[in-house]
Amino acid sequence: MEKIEAGNGAGRIHPRIIPLGVERLPQGNHRASGMVLRRRDISGKNQELLLFLNGFGAMWVSAPGSGRSNRFGGGTEPMTWGVFDLYQSPRRIYLKGVDIREFFWGVRKSKRSLDTAVKWCIELSSRLPTGHESDSLLSLLWGSMKNLSAGVNHLLIDARFAWRWGNLWGLAPSLDLCQCCGRAIDITSSNMTAMSRDGFVCGACLSEMKKRSESSTLRGQISAEAVRVLRLAATIPREGFIVWAKSDEADAAALANLKQELRDCASWFYSLL
Repeated sequence: MEKIEAGNGAGRIHPRIIPLGVERLPQGNHRASGMVLRRRDISGKNQELLLFLNGFGAMWVSAPGSGRSNRFGGGTEPMTWGVFDLYQSPRRIYLKGVDIREFFWGVRKSKRSLDTAVKWCIELSSRLPTGHESDSLLSLLWGSMKNLSAGVNHLLIDARFAWRWGNLWGLAPSLDLCQCCGRAIDITSSNMTAMSRDGFVCGACLSEMKKRSESSTLRGQISAEAVRVLRLAATIPREGFIVWAKSDEADAAALANLKQELRDCASWFYSLL
């Protein structure tokens, strides 16, 4: 059976044989809400699911009889949110039933939104250690899926999700300060800033690095306008984010010449995890 190990930014999955189950779970029935991240067929009739659950974190569970029947309905589909009834046996965890709460149809009917949600599932699957609860990250995933389902631009929500995930783990770069000199990044100028291994580099430090021929160590340059949009996308509270993300300002930013910069920044945020 595969083991999902911590990723290095590429979302790789490394196969290894491990037992199903979480050692700290006592034998008996358990019930928790969460989302299906991955599904794997292991025989003609059985499947295994990687669930991300409230109070339990990520865990592999066995779903017997789900491969050729409709026993659990759509409850074994990746990106399905529900309340999962589980049974911990002496050797593994079994899925007994699913009360589906959200299927995220708004995500599934849009190719770009679906691609973004699949990306989240892959990133989470490659990085989450099994058996360690991460309820704040699960809450972030729920809110992000709801916003994505509501039609928020996938570039804005992906950058927000990646930065906020890193912020929860203490790995997100500052969106305000230069990691070289510690001064505030000027988002009112037309100067370019840059992305480094540790954070953003302001325009002044970038110029000095170019003079010293040190700019080759940077991950890439980014405009001050892109930094401004990233600040808004990442830090606006959930209640106000969807309003801003659907505004003319945000739509113009996502659809104009900032598209590639937003993609580059999101990829950079994931690489820092």
